[in-house]
Amino acid sequence: MIDPVIVMVCIASATIIALASTAPKWREPARFRASLEAFALLPSFAVTPLSFAFPALETAGAIGLLFADTRMISAVVLAALFVLFAAALAINVLRGHTDIDCGCSGFIAASSSKRTPKSIGWWHVARALMLAALAAAALVPATGRALMWFDYVSAGACALFAVAAWFTLDVLLVNLPKLDSLRNS
Repeated sequence: MIDPVIVMVCIASATIIALASTAPKWREPARFRASLEAFALLPSFAVTPLSFAFPALETAGAIGLLFADTRMISAVVLAALFVLFAAALAINVLRGHTDIDCGCSGFIAASSSKRTPKSIGWWHVARALMLAALAAAALVPATGRALMWFDYVSAGACALFAVAAWFTLDVLLVNLPKLDSLRNS
């Protein structure tokens, strides 16, 4: 059992990050479909339906985390999606197929240039597993202690910090190929 404030932080952070990650998938479905194709793990007939199913499941899972009645199933769905995504990333890294767009850059994907070099690596795998763990934290039962007003303030501040740290990592991962190309020039 863990403190309810930690559970609130994990739920809020996972929800915000997952919803921010689905926004470009809904806004530019062709780009996400191209990312799924680049992974070369799915049969061609499955890419288009899954390019809509994945964001739908991710969105539903993120929203479902907010409600006690749907929290368990939503946490399982989100954790499973992120573990599946981490496995797909790991398979491509292991086979040396790292010059692809991960399709997971959140709001940064929409702002990055088409000329920006794309690359995946073990950091992307770790990031997907961290998000799976964050979603799975909603499955851990919380202690029954009474919450005070300061707990809610703490949870809000911690969730904002966690989301800011997450998007900082996102920016760093997006810029890794640029830094590598500068280092190699």
